[in-house]
Amino acid sequence: MEQKRRNFEYYDPLTTGDSSLSVCIQSILALEVGDLDKALEYAHYAVLMDLGNVEGNVKDGCHIASLGGSWMLCVYGFAGMREYAGRLSFDPRLPKGLTRLRFSLTVQRRLLEVDIETDTTTYRLHEGGPLTLQHRDQEISLSEGESKSVRADVHNQPP
Repeated sequence: MEQKRRNFEYYDPLTTGDSSLSVCIQSILALEVGDLDKALEYAHYAVLMDLGNVEGNVKDGCHIASLGGSWMLCVYGFAGMREYAGRLSFDPRLPKGLTRLRFSLTVQRRLLEVDIETDTTTYRLHEGGPLTLQHRDQEISLSEGESKSVRADVHNQPP
């Protein structure tokens, strides 16, 4: 993680920042290395690309890749979702001003809802066979129709 942080700090100022495709990834990386201010700066740019007509070209259509990147920013960035060897893990981190993030995923033919609030994260398995996932260092096993909540010890904090 320290090497990733050093790489981000070195390369981030060297990037041109002129692509609607890069700011979402830069925000995810900034969140991962604990630079919440930079993460929010990039997140605002990514989310406002079309809503704020940042490039002045919305009349030509939406930036679909940037919209997908905004979704990635929420799921991989703020929810901290990763997949290792077929197993999901989450390390949620909501920025100031964002009090809730809820989304659903289809994972290995299972429908999982993730509901992150300031002090609690709830996982609910709507459909499919049993699912085991990781919430930070805690293992959570769910059966169809079951939900489990985890109290957050540290939200809004860098790793």
